[in-house]
Amino acid sequence: MLVLDRIGLRRFPALTCAVFVVTAVVNVLQWPVPGVLARLERTPAGLHGDWWRSGTALFVQDGGVGGTLVNLIFLAVLGVLAEQVLPRSRWAVQYFGVGVAVEFIAYAWQPVGGGNSIANCGLAGALAVALWRRDGRLPGWAAVTVAVWSADMFATLSAWALVPAIVACALFIGPSRVLVARGVDLRRPAAALPVVVGVVLVAAANIHGAALILGVVAALVGDRLHRPAPVT
Repeated sequence: MLVLDRIGLRRFPALTCAVFVVTAVVNVLQWPVPGVLARLERTPAGLHGDWWRSGTALFVQDGGVGGTLVNLIFLAVLGVLAEQVLPRSRWAVQYFGVGVAVEFIAYAWQPVGGGNSIANCGLAGALAVALWRRDGRLPGWAAVTVAVWSADMFATLSAWALVPAIVACALFIGPSRVLVARGVDLRRPAAALPVVVGVVLVAAANIHGAALILGVVAALVGDRLHRPAPVT
């Protein structure tokens, strides 16, 4: 627990660890074992008998080694942060619920593919809501993490979007410590980024945009449903 305290965490991320291990194992197996990706990824067959594909597509990666590493790293980081502010049942809804829901949008926009990035977006949406509400259970580095993930999702728009995404990360990360030291609260600017990026990506029929927006909506609805009843 001392290690958790040093990085600003209050709760051991057991669910994040479990999902990370299962996802990582399947990701590793898909290279030496022929057919794993083809059998588990999202394809139009998911709507015509291969029903499991809408869930298993979250456990394989179609972005090569680089995309796999990025998705796994952010699963770990976003998951750990989200587990500080969400009950584990809601964590599962944000990750798996949003991920599976977006798979059905993906059948129209990007019918073939796989990866847990859309599920990561569900967690990012929950973190955006928590940042907007200045939830004190989140460590100081949560704002930078959400900002960087938002920039990474913007970079999925096209090749030309990579440079602006890198510049945006540099502009946010570089002065963030100085601004925080001077009392500037970056939580709400960071919270707005998933929404802005999500709208831009939805306009381009990019599934990550749908995942970001749905992640925010799911978190708002979850907060509303789980808000304690007023004492009378």
